[in-house]
Amino acid sequence: MDTLSLISAVLSVLGAVVAGVMTTWSARKASMLEHRLAEQRHQESKAEQAKEVLSRYREPLLLAAFSLQSRLHNAVSGVYFMNFLDHDDVDERRYARDYTVYVLAEYLCWVEILRREMRFLDLGDDESNRAFTRHLSAVTNELSTLRHPLPHFRLFRGQQRAIGELCMVSGANGRSDSITYPAFCTRIDGEPEFQRWFGRLRTDVDEIVTQRRSGSPDGNVRLLRTQHALIDLIDFLDPDRTRVPDDRAKLREPVADQGSGTGTAPAQAAPTGA
Repeated sequence: MDTLSLISAVLSVLGAVVAGVMTTWSARKASMLEHRLAEQRHQESKAEQAKEVLSRYREPLLLAAFSLQSRLHNAVSGVYFMNFLDHDDVDERRYARDYTVYVLAEYLCWVEILRREMRFLDLGDDESNRAFTRHLSAVTNELSTLRHPLPHFRLFRGQQRAIGELCMVSGANGRSDSITYPAFCTRIDGEPEFQRWFGRLRTDVDEIVTQRRSGSPDGNVRLLRTQHALIDLIDFLDPDRTRVPDDRAKLREPVADQGSGTGTAPAQAAPTGA
C-alpha cells in the first residue's frame, strides 16, 4: 500500500471514530437535556399542585383561624367567659366550655389536613410559601412551648396533630373535612376514647377565668401569644380584609395588675359575639 492510500485509510478510520464519539456524545447530551427538562416539568407540576392545594384550603383555614382568635380574644379580655362559665343554665355553661375546645380542634384539624395534602409536594423557593409555613409554625410553637409559665392549653406538636386527626371526617368528593360542632359534642358525650383527648382542655377553659380573677399578668400569656400568631396568619391569608370581619386587633401585652382583675390591658377592639 502506498503512502497516500495508507494516509487515506487512517483518516477514514479516524473519521469513523470521531463520528462515533460525536454521535455518542450528542446522544448522551440529548438524554441529559431531556432528563433535566423532565425533572423541571416534574418540579413545576409539584409546585402547581402545591399552589392548588393552598388555594383549596385557604378559605377553611382562614375561617377556622379567625374563629379561634376571636374566641381567645374573648377568653382573655372579654366579659363572656366571666359570665357564662358559671352560668345557671347548663347549656350555656357547656357552650362556653366546649365550643372553645371545638374551635381549637377545628383549627388543628385544618392544619393537619393541609399538612397531609402537602407532604409530598414541594413548596419551592417562593417567598409567599415560606411565609405561609412560618405563620403556621408560629401558632404551633406558641401552643407547644415550655417558655410560657402555666400549662393550660399547652399542646405539644404530636398532641396537636393527634387532635387534628381525630376531628377529620370524609367530606365532598372524598376530600377530608373538619367535624362539625354538633358532631363534636355527640362524640364527646358518647365516645370515651374521643373524650379522653379533650378532657384536660375542657378543664383548662376554667383555668382561663381562674387566672383572670387572680390578676396574674402572665396567667393567660399562652393564649395571648397564640392569638397574636393567629392574627398574623389571618393577615397573610386575607391581606385585603375581604374574607373575614375586620375586627382583628391583637390583644395587648400583659401588664402588672392594677386592680382590674384581668392582668391584661384592654384590647383595642374586642371581637363581639361568643
